[in-house]
Amino acid sequence: MPSGRAVQLVRERLRSVAMGALAVLDNRAFAAYRVDFATLLVRDPLAAYRVLLSYQRDPRKARVILRSVLLAFSRSAPEVLNAITALEKGDPEPVKRLIQRASG
Repeated sequence: MPSGRAVQLVRERLRSVAMGALAVLDNRAFAAYRVDFATLLVRDPLAAYRVLLSYQRDPRKARVILRSVLLAFSRSAPEVLNAITALEKGDPEPVKRLIQRASG
């Protein structure tokens, strides 16, 4: 079960860095997975990344949004960037660990 605190933090960060995107991401996530985007990111980062790419087709822009959100869970920019790189290659575990460690 995803941490409610982690989901709330993701939502707050998305509101602050990509306010207009949150509603669109929520709609796309709900249409495909029946959950909002923040919950999806906490539960299944790879699925959330796919939703983000469907909205923000430029992977560099998607990376900026993800970095802004995930920096809330780590003080280490290199750790966040490494987790995003792993996610882009299909490995969600570093992102999951980042979120779980910070919200656990």
